[in-house]
Amino acid sequence: MLSLLTLPIELLHLAFYIVQGVVDALRGRNRLRFAVEVAVNAPREAVWRFCSASRMLLDGPPPMEIVTEPIPDGDGLLLSRVSINGQLRAQGVARETERDEVKGVIRARSVAHQLAIPPEGGRDIETGLMITATPSGTALTMSYELTVRAFRDRIVYPIGVRRLASQIGRQCEKEAGASSRLTEFANHGLVLSAAALLSFCYLFGWKAGLLLAVVIVIHEAGHAAAMWVSGVGVRAIYLIPFFGGAAVPRTSYGSDARLGFVALMGPCLSVIPTLGLYALYRQTGSFNLAMAAEMFAFINVANLLPIYPLDGGLILNALIGSVSRRSALIAGWVGIIAGLGLAAYLQSFLIGIPFLLFGLQRYLTSGNITIELKRMTLADGIALTLASIATVAVYVVIIKSTMLLPGHRF
Repeated sequence: MLSLLTLPIELLHLAFYIVQGVVDALRGRNRLRFAVEVAVNAPREAVWRFCSASRMLLDGPPPMEIVTEPIPDGDGLLLSRVSINGQLRAQGVARETERDEVKGVIRARSVAHQLAIPPEGGRDIETGLMITATPSGTALTMSYELTVRAFRDRIVYPIGVRRLASQIGRQCEKEAGASSRLTEFANHGLVLSAAALLSFCYLFGWKAGLLLAVVIVIHEAGHAAAMWVSGVGVRAIYLIPFFGGAAVPRTSYGSDARLGFVALMGPCLSVIPTLGLYALYRQTGSFNLAMAAEMFAFINVANLLPIYPLDGGLILNALIGSVSRRSALIAGWVGIIAGLGLAAYLQSFLIGIPFLLFGLQRYLTSGNITIELKRMTLADGIALTLASIATVAVYVVIIKSTMLLPGHRF
């Protein structure tokens, strides 16, 4: 919840780094250094123990895992893997140049290696971490120095360091039992979901808002069930104010087939209550039941539009990505542009802002999207396509049937 409240501040930081990046590029500054210091309300020993561990788990948001382990026969080289929301996003190879618990210092330097994803590419990154005791707790300072190879480096690395330092600070406070009760309460998923419910009621009235929340919860339950069945695991389900909902996986999908299956099961499971409501309407003639069935159908069929990052866009991305990763990347951008175009046509900020943020995130992380999922087989692709078409067909039939009713308001 607090992460949503701090979104304007994050956007201001982003704007600052963009402007600073443009200025540095014009001045020809390609070797950059930046540092972030955060105050941690936890003992120095606890912060050191957490930061020097081979495995760091950060509750987020977003949930993050950083695992560091020696490379066999690597002459002291270390491989670090970073997973966000259960998905492997990057891995790098480095050599520690200093580790001193007394001074509270850890320093490392990146090494060009075939295991690095994305490739080190001559960035020559030096990282530093300093942990110092203060009268009020601990000061945690993280620093990066690198040679820029793309303009996005000027934005991604400063933002990443700031975000990582803040998350480590919060996690250390939480594990030390020193985090604010108010902060923990505000960041609870139930608080976020309650705020989302209020936002739905504000936009559509309390009856439609409650129904929309039910539709979204059942939809996300479909994703969660698919995650559980496929072995991905579920970290959480929650509603998002003014936007919808999310089911967060616990581990990586691992394959395009699994990703496509999880994406489809949200709309697919919702077919059951939709048909149930429609059958009850046919028996009772209740206009309210018909409208409820239509809302289920409309929300879920809209989610199956082939626009990234909607479920239909994820399914399309999985299908195309199994043939060509480059084509899948292009299709994703086309989907985002289509979403922005739809928002402009409808003059809707509520539609436009999420797509704008997704587009920005995709640009900033496009250098990392090189860790490929296992490609699906032809049989899996055909099954996923046919199941998607059948699901869309069911919803379209129901929408057409209910649109003919007297007093229809859509």
